[in-house]
Amino acid sequence: MPNPGLPPSRACGFILSRLRPGQHEPEYLLLDSQRDGAPGFPKGHVDGKETDLETAWRETREETGLTDLVPDPDFRAEIAYRVKKGSQALWKTVVYFRATLRSGVVRLSHEHVGHAWLALPEALARLSFDSLRDVLKRAALHAKDPALFRLTPPDFAAADRHLAALPHADAALLAHLRGGSALARGFAADLARAGVAVDVEATAVGTLLHDVGRALGRHEDHQLVGLEHLRATSFAPYAFACVTHFTKGATREELLAAGLAKKAVDRFLALQAIESLTREEACAALADACMRGGTAVRPEKRFADLRKRYGASPLIDLQERRTAAIRAELKAALGHDPLEAVGLGPA
Repeated sequence: MPNPGLPPSRACGFILSRLRPGQHEPEYLLLDSQRDGAPGFPKGHVDGKETDLETAWRETREETGLTDLVPDPDFRAEIAYRVKKGSQALWKTVVYFRATLRSGVVRLSHEHVGHAWLALPEALARLSFDSLRDVLKRAALHAKDPALFRLTPPDFAAADRHLAALPHADAALLAHLRGGSALARGFAADLARAGVAVDVEATAVGTLLHDVGRALGRHEDHQLVGLEHLRATSFAPYAFACVTHFTKGATREELLAAGLAKKAVDRFLALQAIESLTREEACAALADACMRGGTAVRPEKRFADLRKRYGASPLIDLQERRTAAIRAELKAALGHDPLEAVGLGPA
């Protein structure tokens, strides 16, 4: 919303989360205002020549006493609204970043009278303002919070109908996506049997939709187009695989070294955290690496086919390395090669 001509005011803060031992879903910190008791996030006004991120750090430290944080400066959400300071009306902009708590106990300042660490559904229910609920949802989507699957339960049939109705969803693409989804479901079910926390149905839905950008007729930037498309639908929590299948958990530096344009990498990072994979993402990324068209194959055959089609490529090399790393991580969790669960183990 544009400034309606009022003097500006600016504040910054963190959507702060933590993951306690044994938990699968993060908790978010809400602070109860001393002024009116309304819950919100740590934030405060910019002081002097501070950057927005510096302000968020300082205000969080002052209001909570917490200092052992890991910020994600790639997530940035702004809200703006009219406020009154005394008799003067101001146009206030608040910038929120995302951060994860590593350790520490909350020690409130005089500005707040209470606090709570809450899972996403409970935190959304406690917030009083739509603007804050929207910021929290955006942060949860960026962080791929599995609690989003509880808020919007996976519906495979609806996802399949949505995909099939898109203009470029031909038989070959649908076979590729449905086959990949079946593989990912198999990987996730194997993890669940081993006692690993993973949402099997969410994995299947996310993998089914991972090439939705191609179903929209886009190819060079299908990952971003697909993610942005799904974020505007009820399938937003399942958009993770649009980027995951491509990056496979590679870092910013690895993607740039492999020749990906900085502009594309920056867009990935602004929309989704890419350098750590959830179990659902790991299953989706491995499944994609096992699909040659509509046929399930071992990863080495899939990457040999890619090199035959596109030639030598640092990006394909990176995807193959990351696939091997994901496979090794799943093997460590399962005690056996994940390919065995889907019939792709050694003959």
